Amino acid sequence: MSNDTHHDDASRNRAASPDEPLIQGHNYDGIEEYDNPMPGWWVWLFWICVAFAPVYVLGMHVFDVIPTYEEKLEADQAELAKIRTAWDAQNPTFEASNAAIAGFVGVDEAIAAGRELYSANCAVCHGNSGEGLIGPNLTDAYWIHGNENVDIYNVITNGVLDKGMTPWGNILAPEERSRLVAYIRSIEGTDPEGAKEPQGTLYEETLYEEDES
Repeated sequence: MSNDTHHDDASRNRAASPDEPLIQGHNYDGIEEYDNPMPGWWVWLFWICVAFAPVYVLGMHVFDVIPTYEEKLEADQAELAKIRTAWDAQNPTFEASNAAIAGFVGVDEAIAAGRELYSANCAVCHGNSGEGLIGPNLTDAYWIHGNENVDIYNVITNGVLDKGMTPWGNILAPEERSRLVAYIRSIEGTDPEGAKEPQGTLYEETLYEEDES
């Protein structure tokens, strides 16, 4: 029996099945097409889409009750701007200045918090008491990068890369850096044991002392 005869017999046998009716003439390289109905859920979804299409077109372009893409984008951007404004109002940006940082200096709570931050992040280079190890002594009146509150804050923020000091601006929040300044101010003049030799410029009076006078 040839392959063609076998194929014709198979086609007749398959066509005889009421569950899989063949579409006459739809035979391509031995691939037969059956007249099976689409799933019911797909048919219903198709007709729902057909029914919704004119409603959508009329609502958007005639009655203007459905916003266009541009209108939706504009509304979403306005809502986002409102959320951002509310967030900024509740979380004001900290602007580092001598006056702003002075609000932390001399405050017991700020000093205590700054001591914890110092012990966790700074003591390894500046010593447990600020006496100086790899980094300079923080307890004397000598300063390398200036002795004002904002000078110390900026060194903490930006680091000193050529000396190996890590910039903490992306690690510690502005308030945390200000608390560090408060702690460093609190240990000025303590003259701890094993203090490192002076480095930098001698400042006769610190800003902290001026604020307390």
